Amino acid sequence: MTVDIQICKCYVVDMAKAPDSKEKTVVAAAKLLCQRGYHGTALNDILDAAGSPRGSLYFHFPNGKEEIGEAALALVADEVRRMFADAAEKSQTAEGFLALVVRNMASALEASDYRDGCPVAITALETGAQSEVLGAATRNAFRKWENEIKRGLERFGMKADEAVLLATTALSQLEGALLLARTYRSLEPMRRAEEAVKLLASVKR
Repeated sequence: MTVDIQICKCYVVDMAKAPDSKEKTVVAAAKLLCQRGYHGTALNDILDAAGSPRGSLYFHFPNGKEEIGEAALALVADEVRRMFADAAEKSQTAEGFLALVVRNMASALEASDYRDGCPVAITALETGAQSEVLGAATRNAFRKWENEIKRGLERFGMKADEAVLLATTALSQLEGALLLARTYRSLEPMRRAEEAVKLLASVKR
C-alpha cells in the first residue's frame, strides 16, 4: 500500500510508502504548516489530520509541538532537496535546471488552489526569533536547498563562487515569487521568476 504524502504541493512531487504512526504525525504536521503556519496549527489539528491518538503523540514526541515542528521541517527540507537534485538530473543546462524547479513549484501551487506555501519560510518568520529549535531547523533547510542548487549549477560547469552566489539569489527569487503568487492567486510572479533565474544563469555561464 502506498500513500501520496504531497507535503506542500509546491515542492514534493514523488510518492512515499505508507508511514507508521510517528511518520503520519510528521507528515500531517508538514501539510498543516504549509497552509496554516506554525502558530495557526494546533496539536489537536495535527492529531486529527494524522488520525493518531494523543498518547502516541507524547510517546514519540515528548517535547510536544515544537519537536513535531522540527521533524516536519526536516522532512520538508529533505524532500525539497531531492526535488532540486532530480530537476538537475533531468536538465541539460543551468537555465533549464532552474526553470524546471520554478515550473514544478508553479504547477503544484496552482494544483493546490494557492493554499500551500513554504512551511520553512512561514515558520522562520513566525518563530525564528522565539524558538532556538525551530530557528535551527529553518536555517538547516534553507542551507540544504542552497547547497543543492549550487551542486546543480556546478553540474553544468559553473564555477563554485558563481554557483553559490546564484544559488542564494535563485532561492531568494523563488521564495519571494511563491509568496507573491500565493498572495495574488496568480502564477505571473512565478513566470517572471523563471525568466529572471534563466537570465541570471545565462549571464554566469
